[in-house]
Amino acid sequence: MNLSNRKEQSSRSLKSKRNDGERGFTLVETAIALVVMMVISLAVGSLFVYAIKFNTGGNDRLLSLAIAQQRMERLRKTPFSDPIFSTPSTTETVISASRSYNVVTTICNTSGCGGSSALEVITVQVTPTYTTEQWTNTPVTVTSLRATPTVGPYFQ
Repeated sequence: MNLSNRKEQSSRSLKSKRNDGERGFTLVETAIALVVMMVISLAVGSLFVYAIKFNTGGNDRLLSLAIAQQRMERLRKTPFSDPIFSTPSTTETVISASRSYNVVTTICNTSGCGGSSALEVITVQVTPTYTTEQWTNTPVTVTSLRATPTVGPYFQ
C-alpha cells in the first residue's frame, strides 16, 4: 500500500505542477480580444461596402460606354440619306441590364460647324439616370467624324 500511495501522490504533484503553469485567459483578456476583433471586422465590413459601391459604379460606366459604342456603330452604318441626319440632336432613354440611361445623339454637319459639308461630327453622350454617386453620373461621350462617300476633285 505504501507503494500505491506514493504513486498517487506523485501523480497528484504532477497534475498540480502542470496546472500551475497552464493558466487560461482571464475574462478581461477575452473581452479586450473581442473588442479588437469587433473593430477589425467593422473595418473590413465597411471596406466591402466601399468596394461593392465602386464596382457597381464601374459597371454602370462600362454599360454606358457599351451603349454609346453600339449607338455610334449603328449611326456609322446608316446611309447619309436617312432622316436621322436631318435632326441635329435627339434625346431618348435606353434600358440596359434593367437600368435606365439618357442617350443624347448630336449630329453636326461641319458646314454648319464651320467646315466643309462632306464631314459630319457625330457625338453620342450616355448618362446613367438612377445613381446617386456623383462620379457615376458624369456622361460617357463618344465622338466620331464621318465623311460622305463622294468622288473628290482629283478624280473628276
